[in-house]
Amino acid sequence: MTSLASTDIPTGGEVRGPDDTAGDKAPASAWYALGVLIATTLFAFVDRQIINLIAPSLQKDLGISDLQLGIMHGLGLALFASAAAYPIGWLADRYGRRLVLGCCIIVWSLSTAACAFQTSFAGIFAATAGIAIGEAALTPVIFSMLPDLFPERQRNTANFIFFGVALLGVAVGLGLGGVTLELLENSHQSLPAIFSGLESWRIALILVAMPGPLFVLLLMTLRMKNNAGGANGDGSGPAAEIGKMLPFLRTHWRTIACIYGAIFVYGMPLGGSLAWLPVAMPRAFADVEASSVGMQMGIAIGIGSIIGLIVPAVGMKLLGGDTDLKPLRLARVFLTVASLPMLFLLVAWEPWQVYAAAGVQLACLLATGALMPGVLQNLAPANLRSRMLSLLGICGAISGGLAPMLVGAMSGMLDAHRGLFTAMVIVGVPAWILAAILMSMARRPYAGMIATLRA
Repeated sequence: MTSLASTDIPTGGEVRGPDDTAGDKAPASAWYALGVLIATTLFAFVDRQIINLIAPSLQKDLGISDLQLGIMHGLGLALFASAAAYPIGWLADRYGRRLVLGCCIIVWSLSTAACAFQTSFAGIFAATAGIAIGEAALTPVIFSMLPDLFPERQRNTANFIFFGVALLGVAVGLGLGGVTLELLENSHQSLPAIFSGLESWRIALILVAMPGPLFVLLLMTLRMKNNAGGANGDGSGPAAEIGKMLPFLRTHWRTIACIYGAIFVYGMPLGGSLAWLPVAMPRAFADVEASSVGMQMGIAIGIGSIIGLIVPAVGMKLLGGDTDLKPLRLARVFLTVASLPMLFLLVAWEPWQVYAAAGVQLACLLATGALMPGVLQNLAPANLRSRMLSLLGICGAISGGLAPMLVGAMSGMLDAHRGLFTAMVIVGVPAWILAAILMSMARRPYAGMIATLRA
């Protein structure tokens, strides 16, 4: 295989030489840019969650069934987002990340507004598919922009901040969307005449879509040192020829297979648990009512999320050794620890023990997930960064959808009361262990790959 050192080093962006000022602090413009990107992400979550909040109105006014609503919110949109992620990453690498992200903001804003004018399931499904396609840019494009804004010593801090905000985005989106709907319901009669003939949910969709152009303008104010993969920033420089994906994957297939394989595998245990715990708890414990499971899971998930965000940041500061390998070493620890509470599902005799096990697993998953953007930012040359990061979301979407099907298929062959717990363990424990092994296997080739990119 041809060495990347001789053929695949891009001319700008991530690769650092001996004179790199990695110890410099990020300027104020970088933190301003992070604030704009965070605000853009929260805006996206409001547009996404408003669809969930108006679901009862959609069913009432458009005659949408539970099955159609499930298709609209679930696998259908996940498939659209997964299919769009890589092409969007390619466009961002070639033509500029700000430009592509700005176009995607327009796409999801117009799609949100278009939902307000639909009168059938086919129309509302097509419009929400547009939201999913536009928002597919968030993970690959924004995480690929952060290395262009922050020096290496501050990059993990920026990653953790953005990752934490993304986790809180669901709650923020639901909250702001809920406030919008409530205000419209209470003041519908005082609205301008143009809105008088529209239902409140239609007006809400139009209102939450309106800030889209403002966020595009804010995005254009960002100062980026490397906005695209090409040396000239437009995909036309020397890096355009060496920025082909397949040669890069062939050269570093071992590192990429281990890291992305681990990402794919570790998403399965929690995907199966979160999908089936609301069903498994009333079956396994006679005194547990289905209506109480959501609240108990919410508490466990909330605590686990907080821990999952704090632990990796502290671990990166306290752990010694090679800075580049710290995330992989920490991820291996988190993944190994996560297999233990999963095993406890087989012998748990109280509901709180199951919820605690789920919370620990979530904390370990989020702790690992918070480390991965930094790992992928390091292994991807600047002109391939958005495409490599797009694979992160694709792996998570596919594994998260596959796990519930595997657990459900196995549970039918097991004990009627605790069969779901057993199926979760059968799927989850090997997945956690395999992910830890893959992270360990990735360390040596990953270190070599980073050294080659920096040569």
